Amino acid sequence: MKTLLIITFIMICNIFAQTHEEVKEPFEPLIQRYILDELKEIRIDHHKLRADTEKRIARAEVENTDRSARYITDTVGNIFYIIAAATSILIFSGWNSLRDIRKKTEETIELKIDKITKKYNEELESLQEKLREQSEKIIINQNKIYSTQLMHSLWMRANLETNPQAKIDIFDEILALNSNDAEVYAYKADAVLDLDEYEWALNLSNKAIQIDKDYGYAYWQRACANAKLNNLNEAISDLETALTKSQNLKDEVETEPSFETIKDTPEFQEMMEKYTT
Repeated sequence: MKTLLIITFIMICNIFAQTHEEVKEPFEPLIQRYILDELKEIRIDHHKLRADTEKRIARAEVENTDRSARYITDTVGNIFYIIAAATSILIFSGWNSLRDIRKKTEETIELKIDKITKKYNEELESLQEKLREQSEKIIINQNKIYSTQLMHSLWMRANLETNPQAKIDIFDEILALNSNDAEVYAYKADAVLDLDEYEWALNLSNKAIQIDKDYGYAYWQRACANAKLNNLNEAISDLETALTKSQNLKDEVETEPSFETIKDTPEFQEMMEKYTT
């Protein structure tokens, strides 16, 4: 606004100077002085405006700083309120301090670890026991397989052997592997009969019958031993039992030399008629 007034004044002065040239020179110092004063006032106003602007900017920055500080203060205060509330809840729940929390946490972890360790040890012991049982079963089965193979080999040797004493020795080896085999005792009794050891054969036949009462060949061997010992009634009774339990033996009665002493008896003839008719 002031600038516009100065410009207007200068234009008026110029017009006035053109109209009155005769008074031009006396007014020039006055005009210059006026212009300088106005320029000085404009500069002063500019400095005031700049200072006022800087003050407003500084005031705005201070207000922003105060607002940030209040926000931080409120946030920290809320955090402390939350911590205080959580601590109060823990205290009311029985957790008196962080030390109690740590202690209870350690106790809980130790109990859990002990429980897991105990369960693991039990499962490990159970697994070890199962492995031990399986190992024992494997060893037992291996021994059985070995014994079976060995006994089979010994049986083959016994069947090929013609010497009664050698057969007896082989049967003794089989009995050392399995002492509860009625068949071995019966066949050993057959070999003993070839050595004319009738009492021994009778005892072996009794052992076979004791092990297996339904084994017909054991009664056959005992019948042979009783026939050799002239126990005729016992011989015929055992022979009848043998034929009852193993009917395939009736084809060998006529060829068995041990029965020569009882073939002519009426009891023998009566028994044979019963099995041949």
